[in-house]
Amino acid sequence: MIAMMNSTADQILPPATRQLTKQQHVLVVVLILSFAIDFKGFPGGSPIQFLLLGLNTVAFLLLAVSYRMTLPRKSLGAFVFWGWMAFLVTGTIGALVNATPFERYLRIIYPFALFLEGFLVAWWTTKNSHNAATIVSTMMVTAVVSLFFIFWWGFHFTGNSVGQIRYQILSPLLPFVVVVAGYDLFFSHQRKSWSFILITVSVGLVGLSVTRAPILIVGFVVVLILLAALVNALSSGTFPRPIMRAVFWCLLGGIIGIIVVNLFYPDVLGRWIHRALGEARNVTLWTRVAAIIGQFQALTSNHFGWLTGQGFGSSYPWPFSEFDWIIPYLGKDPSSSVWFPGEFMWMTFLYYGGYIIGSVAVSVLLAGTICAFRLITKCLKTQSWQNPLSRPLWVGMLGFFTFIGKGFTSNPFIIRNAALFMGLCLGLVLTQKSSTMLSKIRIRP
Repeated sequence: MIAMMNSTADQILPPATRQLTKQQHVLVVVLILSFAIDFKGFPGGSPIQFLLLGLNTVAFLLLAVSYRMTLPRKSLGAFVFWGWMAFLVTGTIGALVNATPFERYLRIIYPFALFLEGFLVAWWTTKNSHNAATIVSTMMVTAVVSLFFIFWWGFHFTGNSVGQIRYQILSPLLPFVVVVAGYDLFFSHQRKSWSFILITVSVGLVGLSVTRAPILIVGFVVVLILLAALVNALSSGTFPRPIMRAVFWCLLGGIIGIIVVNLFYPDVLGRWIHRALGEARNVTLWTRVAAIIGQFQALTSNHFGWLTGQGFGSSYPWPFSEFDWIIPYLGKDPSSSVWFPGEFMWMTFLYYGGYIIGSVAVSVLLAGTICAFRLITKCLKTQSWQNPLSRPLWVGMLGFFTFIGKGFTSNPFIIRNAALFMGLCLGLVLTQKSSTMLSKIRIRP
């Protein structure tokens, strides 16, 4: 009888608020997991990547049909969809005008399209709380698989020793794993052992790689949380205890970690000191500056660049020779003209879409960031972490902050799974906003 009542209720509800059918559940899992073993720039990967692309595309199209391709019609959701569509269309026109090779065009536009795909999947499926939990669980499984796969594949591909390996062993989803595991460990107190293991493994990989970007990204998220907590503290006079616990244990763990590394692996600590204080410390910054200068030069040299942009896949000069002291760090015979997106995310929108539509795409991400910041401020005030139903919203907010932070260090739209996750996180933020009302059920006295 109960099953019949649930079935009748599902028939009455709009498609977007129904629980996933078995077929839709399989499609969602395949779509998100399709890039769990995605990797960048390794030879011999094309057949595997085409297979992943095919699985993802078929799953998305079938899911779109099952949801009748319903599109956001109002508010921020509509702005995200139509603003991003305008960017994709404008970048395509620019590629046609500049006769960009089709292969380049596809390789560059695809991650940007995956962002919209992820957003639509979350928009269709996560208005039901059970579906939202399914999406978040699948995202976490995908991120963990990527974490360990990239670690293995990085050593397998490069052949480098532990003393030589760097970013090649780091999954682009590693910061996402850290912030979600941190939330589970310090806020929701769920999966505590598993979360501690994931954080420990992630910190170990970052230490081994001597790469600062994940630290900066997680630090960016922490700063936003602290700002939101400070806003609440100024009005209420209280500061969330989970944040104070997290700060204490992270500082203590960091001190102990440095002592242990110094005792047993002094070479690793020496590499970090050289990376932080030696000549290499600013190479990352100035290579990005060179890419920004090159993209700006290419854009301004086109009379219609302000309107159509250069288009997806268009090449631009990379004037690293202006910073000659970084040349020794760029490898043998670095090219002075490149066509991959720059590591600084924000300039690529203007370069590909022009000043007008490119600014619209930037506004989409900024609007999502502002929305998520306002929501996290409310969630801290209502202590919504005590309600398990609010976890998808927290994952969406923290995850979106993570990829926004990544845009300042390593462009998330270079890697497919990062772009897909960014769209999923933004969709979770917009569809789970009402779950903050549920927080009042389990507030501690």
